[in-house]
Amino acid sequence: MKISTCHALVIIAPVLAIVGGGSADIFSEIGYDALVTRLGAAAPTGAGVGVVQVEVPNPGYSPHQGNGQFSGITFIQRSGATEPSLHASQVGFKFYGNQDSVAPGISTVNLYDVNDFIGSGYLRLGSSSLPASPPGGAKIFNHSWIGTLGSSSDVSAIRRADYAANTFGTLWIMGVNNGAGSDSFALLAGMHHGISVGRSDGEHDASDTGPGTEIQGRMKPEIVAPGDFTSFTTPIVSACAALLYETANTTPELDGNSIADLPQVLKAVLLAGAARNDDWTNNPSTSRADRGSTARPLDEVFGAGVVEIDRAHRIYTGLEQSGESSLPETPTMAGPGWDFELMSNGESLWHRFSLSETADEIGILATWNRVVASNFNSAVHPDLDLELFRIEDGLAVSLVGADTGVFAAGNVRSESSVDSVELVHLRGLAAGDYAVRLTRIDGNSASTRAAVAWWIPEPTAFVPADLNHDGLVNGADFGILLSLWGTTDPQADLDGNGEVGGGDIGVMLAAWTG
Repeated sequence: MKISTCHALVIIAPVLAIVGGGSADIFSEIGYDALVTRLGAAAPTGAGVGVVQVEVPNPGYSPHQGNGQFSGITFIQRSGATEPSLHASQVGFKFYGNQDSVAPGISTVNLYDVNDFIGSGYLRLGSSSLPASPPGGAKIFNHSWIGTLGSSSDVSAIRRADYAANTFGTLWIMGVNNGAGSDSFALLAGMHHGISVGRSDGEHDASDTGPGTEIQGRMKPEIVAPGDFTSFTTPIVSACAALLYETANTTPELDGNSIADLPQVLKAVLLAGAARNDDWTNNPSTSRADRGSTARPLDEVFGAGVVEIDRAHRIYTGLEQSGESSLPETPTMAGPGWDFELMSNGESLWHRFSLSETADEIGILATWNRVVASNFNSAVHPDLDLELFRIEDGLAVSLVGADTGVFAAGNVRSESSVDSVELVHLRGLAAGDYAVRLTRIDGNSASTRAAVAWWIPEPTAFVPADLNHDGLVNGADFGILLSLWGTTDPQADLDGNGEVGGGDIGVMLAAWTG
């Protein structure tokens, strides 16, 4: 298969079997079942979100449009008449199929032959023209293919892809190659923008970006999902993104925020919400003086972790929580949430939060776009660092080198010089007051748009009847109440009558959790 503009081979990720079924297990693994349990009939379906699917023709580039999983979907063949493709159908099942996708509400799918997409149909590589506007206002571009045009052309194609994603505010989601230790291909997983996807079993190419990319050594993939091939894990992430885009359109606080659907925000939310088990690590230093510092923000194989849509949705609907240019005097973070800021050289964005008890897990992630010139002759690559501090006597004190009494494991500083993602991830962070700082340090004058998203515990609602503060109202609290019977102790005087007695039992029973 040749790219028409450059006559270079495009290699598609291998497909060996029809993939169907097993969706129930996948839905559970990616947090979709938890999302539906939490939201019920209000759970998003991807309705109203326009998408693009790009395929290597085999023999054509369209799904089998008459398949029952695609009932009610309008397919627009942007690259002309085409035959159906088994691969395109399998991608479609996971992306918008009414049985196998978490986003069966997607109703319009724009289809492209990859040769036409890279050439005159969209990116317009090999011409002086700018990339085309997204067809029908599409927000998500799914690329379940891999390939190369040759190093210099790959660089040009990725610049155009990054320019289009940034200019039109679209989220591009691309698969890496299958097979641990397999060859790496620049297109399109080598993009600086968007999200590259691997497999949750680790059987994918996890090498850093190399020939055909700029700023080589960037970590890939950035997230993983369950599936037998990356061709089919990629649309799972695309479908999760569609749920967030619909949420942006139907949640008043998000719909009224002009930056809420920017791709940097969606990327930060999806990566920050990813599930990271105890084996996940971004390999921070464990030596005392440098403990908790890393220059490799992601796991070497699993990126930010396994896509988890319930966590991502909680972060997204935690809404924008604005930080400050210097250390805030009061908390700016309250449970899961996100922020967005234009970052110039030397600028910092600070956030502050408090923990009343040790947190099992804290995850804070920042991501940003590079700036590509409209003539595609150059690109500015911002460099930002992310660090967590403890606040003592009103001052931010570095946690690098702190012992396990402060944090049990993980990293407090993320300072890659090449990646456009930084991630602080901790387990067992002690109670206290904390601040996180995002700082731009590269020295370039062009500003960049950066997003920060975080998974931190939601503040525990105060329940007066929870006398031992364990989050439950049960026999332990009743025992405390009885021990204070007849006193004027204000903690146990739940009805406020000035004495601990029978009325307080009634209040406690009304709040009983068992």
